[in-house]
Amino acid sequence: MNQPQNTPYRSSFLKQEAKEAWDYFSKIGYPNPKNENWRFSNPTAWLLKSGSLAADEEELTPKDFSSHMIQGAIHILILNDTISIPKKLPKGVRIMDMARAKSENYSSMGTVADYHTSPFSAENTALFQNGIVIHILENTVLEKPLQLIHVIKGNKESRIYPRIYVHVEAGSELEILQTETGGDDHHHFVNSVAEVIVYKNARLKWTLIQHRNIKTGQISSFNIALKKNATAIYNTFEFGGGFIRRDIHAHLHSTGGDFEINSLFVPMVTQHMDIFSMVHHESENCSSRQLVKGVLGGSSRGVFRGIAHVYNGANKTNARQTNHNLLLSPKARMNSIPQLEIYANDVKCSHGSTTGQIDEEAIFYLRSRGINRMEALELLVKGFTNEVVDKMGNDKFKTNIQKVLTKKIEGMI
Repeated sequence: MNQPQNTPYRSSFLKQEAKEAWDYFSKIGYPNPKNENWRFSNPTAWLLKSGSLAADEEELTPKDFSSHMIQGAIHILILNDTISIPKKLPKGVRIMDMARAKSENYSSMGTVADYHTSPFSAENTALFQNGIVIHILENTVLEKPLQLIHVIKGNKESRIYPRIYVHVEAGSELEILQTETGGDDHHHFVNSVAEVIVYKNARLKWTLIQHRNIKTGQISSFNIALKKNATAIYNTFEFGGGFIRRDIHAHLHSTGGDFEINSLFVPMVTQHMDIFSMVHHESENCSSRQLVKGVLGGSSRGVFRGIAHVYNGANKTNARQTNHNLLLSPKARMNSIPQLEIYANDVKCSHGSTTGQIDEEAIFYLRSRGINRMEALELLVKGFTNEVVDKMGNDKFKTNIQKVLTKKIEGMI
């Protein structure tokens, strides 16, 4: 294992949790390629072990966020570790930073993202300097989406540890739009953790677009627990960053839980993008769907490892997993490892994976109708990606995603 440098853990709040997580992280260190879950993704060159933690306080200016803001949304702005929360919030919505949340005794923080399962989660738990708690009270139907906009900007390389906790009480409905972007061309290492609890009969839809600068390495962990008859959809669109690892862990704790993942990653040049998902079917009569698509150009690398784990006694489980990848360059490489781990008898589970190049017959067909080759390629690639893009619910956010996607596609063909 690669051992971390002797960086002091946080001592401002959640002190004991930080110490215990740091002790664990110091013991096990970062993963290396001998770890099966990291066999195709080596983060070592992106860890910036000598980099400094981002400054605690930054001045937020509208120009850093204005181009990303969705009209009509409730905006939560984050510059490095500095957070700006609206003073006026709708009834039934509470948003606060981690220090205040600790004083209000959110004891379930840390229960979904168990740092013993990941050295990066342990490092984040020990070192995060600030974070956000979003609490939706019981039977609150939020008509406006919450938009989290996180900008990384500085005049030197830095290490940043974002942390988000979302608590959706019974019978509530919430949509979150998340933008991860950058405002400079410096090297950064980002290690982010989100943990979410969706209670009985509650609904959550979360859509994320990531376009960090090409010099950023990012390890992200999204952890969600669903209670009885709770539903959640998690959509991710990966465009930026030099090295991206997106871990998704879902726990269906009780009957009737339903979880859906839709993910599109589009690396080009030498970008490396890795989507790792694990859905824990812990109770009977639960369902999950995973749709992950990749479009790879240049000398980029892509990885998908998806696991649906059906526990003993979790009968009537319905789990589907699909991964399709399109290679636009002979130098691009994709590793796809869909997996089912089934320990119950009465289940419906399936998985499938395809990786290939654009069908030349389809290009010929379009060209025979007066469309030139470049336009034909663009049409075919957009047709391939639309299955994921169309899962979007917010039209304005969807337009932003389509603009970034179109630019990337044009750069690859």
